[in-house]
Amino acid sequence: MKHKKHVQGKRKPSHPLKPHHSSKVAKPSSKNGPKPKSSSATYSPRPIVPFSPTSSLLLIGEGDFSFTNSLIASASPHISPSTVITTTTNDTESVTYEKYPHSEQTIQTLKSLEHKIHFSIDITKKLPKSLSTNKYDCIIFNFPHVGGLSTHLDRQIRSNQELILAFFKNCIPLLSTDGGLDDGSGNIVITLFTGKPYDDWNLKDLAKSVGLECIRSFKFDATIYEGYKHVRTIGFREREGDWKGEERGARSFIFGLKNAGRRKKKSGNSNKKEGGENKGGNNGGKKGKGKDSDNDDDDDDYDD
Repeated sequence: MKHKKHVQGKRKPSHPLKPHHSSKVAKPSSKNGPKPKSSSATYSPRPIVPFSPTSSLLLIGEGDFSFTNSLIASASPHISPSTVITTTTNDTESVTYEKYPHSEQTIQTLKSLEHKIHFSIDITKKLPKSLSTNKYDCIIFNFPHVGGLSTHLDRQIRSNQELILAFFKNCIPLLSTDGGLDDGSGNIVITLFTGKPYDDWNLKDLAKSVGLECIRSFKFDATIYEGYKHVRTIGFREREGDWKGEERGARSFIFGLKNAGRRKKKSGNSNKKEGGENKGGNNGGKKGKGKDSDNDDDDDDYDD
């Protein structure tokens, strides 16, 4: 933590006081007059974005690429204009358009802005050199899920744990040395629904088993990503009435390498557009999904 230098003379208070005009406090006028405002303002936590505008980003398991697009399309974009996003999907390009017909325009827009889109990337397999030779400050996998491979709950849990373990192992070598939270090594962010069966995946234990630690967790707020919509791994279906995914709470977990020094001086970043900083990215494995949430309670779930 930086220490402020001591400046001689009068010290300006960190929160300047309002001018003091009188020791008398005005009483409310009449019974019929306007009621005085309550002194206790409603606290609204600031939404958390787990990366900076210039972070090199790798997005894994995008479905319709609406999350990727939200980073540049929001009224207040989450990344700088010079940042290049690397984003991936497990599907081929044709299957992506078949599953999510509306995604074609999104993908064309991203390509026109020189963001890197990779199809047919299975995050459980060896990654191509176009991805593995880069380093990333933040690797994000939203709502990983293997899909309906089995109706047996225990098998579903094991399959998803295997997916996440393979994801961790493939992504650890891709983390930057100093671009993560508190200027430590790069971070991995996974977002999951809360409750059963997702809690049974034991995400933090999986991370610990491969040398990662949970630096922080917070409620995922999809509303800050303009245009982002939670989509299913199986794709768009005509009858979505029975599916209540958007109504479920979700949480994001930020992981970093154990004993990776934080708060050290940050160096420059590779992976840039000409004339500016940039992001790198990768997206593979199973489809990501979007969801709702707020930010309160233990938004600082450190070192768990």
